[in-house]
Amino acid sequence: DALLAQPAEETAVRVAIRSRPQIDGESATSIRGNHVSVGDTNFGPFDATLDDHSTQKATYDGVARNVVEQALRGFHGCVMAYGATGSGKTHAMAGERGDAGIVSRAIAQVFAVSGAESDETHTRVECTYVEIYREQVRDLLVGDAGASENALPPPPQQQRGRALQAGNRTPPRAKTPPRAKTPPPQKQPRIREDERRGVFVDGCTRTRCRSAEECIDAFRMGSRRRAVRGTAKNDRSSRSHAVFTLELTRTTTRGAATVTQASRLHLVDLAGSERVKESKTTGDGVKEAGNINQSLMVLGNVVTALEDKASKRRKGDINGAARVHVPYRDAKLTRLLQDALGGNAYAAILCCVSRAAADASHTTST
Repeated sequence: DALLAQPAEETAVRVAIRSRPQIDGESATSIRGNHVSVGDTNFGPFDATLDDHSTQKATYDGVARNVVEQALRGFHGCVMAYGATGSGKTHAMAGERGDAGIVSRAIAQVFAVSGAESDETHTRVECTYVEIYREQVRDLLVGDAGASENALPPPPQQQRGRALQAGNRTPPRAKTPPRAKTPPPQKQPRIREDERRGVFVDGCTRTRCRSAEECIDAFRMGSRRRAVRGTAKNDRSSRSHAVFTLELTRTTTRGAATVTQASRLHLVDLAGSERVKESKTTGDGVKEAGNINQSLMVLGNVVTALEDKASKRRKGDINGAARVHVPYRDAKLTRLLQDALGGNAYAAILCCVSRAAADASHTTST
């Protein structure tokens, strides 16, 4: 059984800890059972802990497998990786070729189950992939959605100046490129809500996936468009929250009766929390860090409120639980994930940490 098996009644978000391998330096963090100690401070118990030697498969089995199973049964689900920049979040979610991460393993599990269905049951799989960059929702399955550091050629004036500096008195005349039609502007994706679909992103690309390979290819293509920036802490620091969503529609026909179940599974690679003094970012990088930290703070507030609500319900205080305000609308991230965090949804957060003494403050914060 998965380490994060959840009962059927309303539950709060489940939390697991994963420590990245320590490269060098002194260690300040230890894991014993389901508790984590940073220096003299003890945290826990957590729902699961995974040490430096935990494999990608063990991480998936302990964190995500049960959430995916429930999504296939018609419940909304969410698995997200949280932690400081450089703590191993993207490695846990995306993995590497030959060492698949949570996203690829979740896709494989979905298609393994759907491929073994009887003639009476059919599961339709669609995917969307968006990033939330500076509180704007951007489609990663179309265009050059993200990268904040695309290498653009210098404008013609700069090219001419460089040629003169090199000693060319008359720079070669640039050929006039053929005129091309200007493509129509892309519709800005918006987060909307209706009674039938719940909370969803309107205006983003929805791709029908007929195989696990097609789905994984869409994920890899979108990941290459994600906004990144080099910082002092990470030479490819993610500057956005990336949300890859599987929309599952399972139809079962028995005689004249047809039953349809629809669910969403959000697989989220969160941007890392960041201290500008350490990352040494400037200009737009500072604004990116501010938006990242603000949305992560809102996520923390939402998780705290959900735990408070669930605690009151477990104690039988139904009226008290109803009075707890969950601030989903305070950030685009939590608004988008709203249906997969509260109610009877199944959600898990993988907190990625470093055991190095130099990162002890970040581990404590996480």
